[in-house]
Amino acid sequence: MLLLALIADLCAAPLHERVDGDRLMETVELLSGAAPLDGAPLASRSVYHPDVDRAALWLEEQLTAIEGLQVTVEPFDAPGAPGLVNLIAELPGADPEAAPVVLAAHYDSTANLDEGWDPAVDPAPGADDDASGVAAVLEAARLFADARAEGTLTLSRPLRFALFSGEEVGLLGSTAHVAGLDGDVRMALVLDPVGYNPGGADFLFFSYDARWPEEADALVATHAALDGPLELGGVDAEQIGGDRRSDHAPFWDAGVPALHVGSFPQPWSYHTMNDTIDVVDGAYLSAVAGLSVAHVEALGQPVAPIGTRTGCQHVQGSERYPLIMLALSAALLCLRRRTGVLYHCDRPHSGATIIC
Repeated sequence: MLLLALIADLCAAPLHERVDGDRLMETVELLSGAAPLDGAPLASRSVYHPDVDRAALWLEEQLTAIEGLQVTVEPFDAPGAPGLVNLIAELPGADPEAAPVVLAAHYDSTANLDEGWDPAVDPAPGADDDASGVAAVLEAARLFADARAEGTLTLSRPLRFALFSGEEVGLLGSTAHVAGLDGDVRMALVLDPVGYNPGGADFLFFSYDARWPEEADALVATHAALDGPLELGGVDAEQIGGDRRSDHAPFWDAGVPALHVGSFPQPWSYHTMNDTIDVVDGAYLSAVAGLSVAHVEALGQPVAPIGTRTGCQHVQGSERYPLIMLALSAALLCLRRRTGVLYHCDRPHSGATIIC
């Protein structure tokens, strides 16, 4: 009877509250080499390292084992790395003509900021970047498929869970996927990376394309309805140099709405062999996964199930969380000056910050 009661309680809980933090971290451990995968730890998921094939096979097995998902392996080639694959899993919706909602992350890794790093033989654990995002996408796929099988969830739109490769060598996997799209996409939510939580600030950053400001409003509304631990800040991508550093960019190029969601600022271990499991905050990753699940669920239905949407509240940075946004702008500008390729930010969101 106790077991039945526990099952009933679980099924009654909102989907975003069912996120399993232990399972998230187990995925990060396996992908980053902190735990053995089929007998031996992964050393790297670089597209030039043989272990990337082991990672892809394991991820395909995980998706295929989830009842109700339709899994597709999309092959593509990179210069010097033929035979790469994207892994795409689709959960059908009630309306077969509806455009799907995409939740995506990339499973390849790099340590190209380490001097002398050899991608063919040296480690690239990529725990934060982007095993964290992959873990969140896998968790979401399991939760949505389980809820659909239980009969506790009905979605009008299909959901597409995409694990891309080749991101670290030029967004190659997502570019190949977008080029082969058959039909429209409602929106793509790209998680990259979402495990680092400096100082326990629980700050989550997202960028959006000004062609679709309503997508920023919708994510802020989902966040506000959850009343969770995260502080959310959104910036028009043009204010930070266009933000073309992740797999949302090919969607934008194809005229598809997309949001890039990530922790901020980048950790000291970014793109190095030190991007290990110690960089990832499990509670923070769980919160990001919960927000992602809630937002995908809202977009997959004609009416958001988590509350009334009131639109985004645009507030001046001096009125709410001024220190966070001042630090955000300063750090973005600093990174731009130091690297010449990353962010710059004169004023986030045309003088106003999306924070709810």
